[in-house]
Amino acid sequence: MKYQRQIKILFYICGFFLKLSDPLSSQVGYNALHIPYTSNKIIIDGNLSDWDTSLKYYFKDTLTSFVSTGDYELKELYPPQFDFLQIKNPKSKNEILFQACWNLSSIYFAFTVWDKHLVAEIESRIDKPRIHMNDGIEIYIDTKNDSPAKMDINDYQFIVDIKGETIVFRGDRKEIIADTTAVPKDYDQNVLFQLSTNYIGTINDETVEDSLYIIEIAIPFAAIGLVPKSGDKFKLDICINDVDYFRNSGVEIEEISTNIWSFNWSGYSDFGYPNYWKLAELTGNPTMLESFSEKYKKEWLWIYITTLLLVIIVIALLLYRIYKIRQIPSHEEINKSSILFFDKNLDDNILSYNQKILKSISNFIVEKRNEAIHSEDAARVAGISLRTFQRITREELNLTPTNYIYVIKLKLVAEYLKNKEGNITDATYEFGFSDPSYFSKIFKKYYGISPTDFVKNIANH
Repeated sequence: MKYQRQIKILFYICGFFLKLSDPLSSQVGYNALHIPYTSNKIIIDGNLSDWDTSLKYYFKDTLTSFVSTGDYELKELYPPQFDFLQIKNPKSKNEILFQACWNLSSIYFAFTVWDKHLVAEIESRIDKPRIHMNDGIEIYIDTKNDSPAKMDINDYQFIVDIKGETIVFRGDRKEIIADTTAVPKDYDQNVLFQLSTNYIGTINDETVEDSLYIIEIAIPFAAIGLVPKSGDKFKLDICINDVDYFRNSGVEIEEISTNIWSFNWSGYSDFGYPNYWKLAELTGNPTMLESFSEKYKKEWLWIYITTLLLVIIVIALLLYRIYKIRQIPSHEEINKSSILFFDKNLDDNILSYNQKILKSISNFIVEKRNEAIHSEDAARVAGISLRTFQRITREELNLTPTNYIYVIKLKLVAEYLKNKEGNITDATYEFGFSDPSYFSKIFKKYYGISPTDFVKNIANH
């Protein structure tokens, strides 16, 4: 049993006001029912609080007996032994609030059915679809608005009972040609759609008076062969199957029962005849963004994946840059020996092998100070491999080759600023730093103050 107090209160209030005055409940002289476009995201969960824009159509059971469309004799279509006089009037009359809206992907239907007796005993079988013998709803759609009297291949019938069991029929061309049935259709159609059911009360418990049930449905336009646009017209028939009695209290013959009380919004008890269905029209339009998204929805996945990859790459690069900045030592940590700046005239005979390599690289950096120098370039000038360059800088200064190059340049920048050869911007590009922000960060990491504060300190001394 699904008691949801807030839903109950909401629908009782809605139902009360809709009974008093629903502008669409009377359709005399109305050319078509207008089904509006909704930009709101509708979640198929049996809760209709997200239905902010929809057609609202209220109707109720006013029948006192089984009423046909008058196009045929019922005895010709039903088993000869079935007695229509035995069909039981319901214990209570149902009242219905039907709602409908659409977006570019689906058409949505919602039913709030006030029913004091919720019954669903029948189990459907593959060879005998019988859920119409339970409390539930039926939707007929003539998708092309082209069926004058009988269902054809453009017509669909959706049946949903209160337990969420479903079956879909479609007009059958062979049956139409044979002209052997008033409602030519084939069942077990592979039409995928979403639905959810909810109810207040109990199912199959005659000791408790129930309140209502809700059925919410989303039928993809693609599943019924439509590409929707505002102004499209089609026919609809909305029907209710009301069962107030248990199976053992009635008579069942094949798929007919004296316990079923069926009616539609036009006041008939039998369905499936398109010329008696109501005309409906899609109205409203999606926003430009919604239209674009729908048109390119297949591409959106690739756009999303590509964007996600780009974001990941950018984040990875930023993290790597942060890591590189953190690896730069402070100037106090660097050995103040002559390893960093060598006198070009210094006798190489007094230098170790590592020092000779660093001297040649240091001289290269000074000469090419306005260029962006990579570790591979420096190693190649010194005639060593990158791995050897890495080993030497690690052994002598505990630095990476990249940071060794940075430290040399930062010392050159400091001398440049102290000698007032140019400003900070000039220094950035003079020493091969293409990104002023990055230059400022590594300068501060090495000297402990920003370039701006460094210049101020020079000015104050």
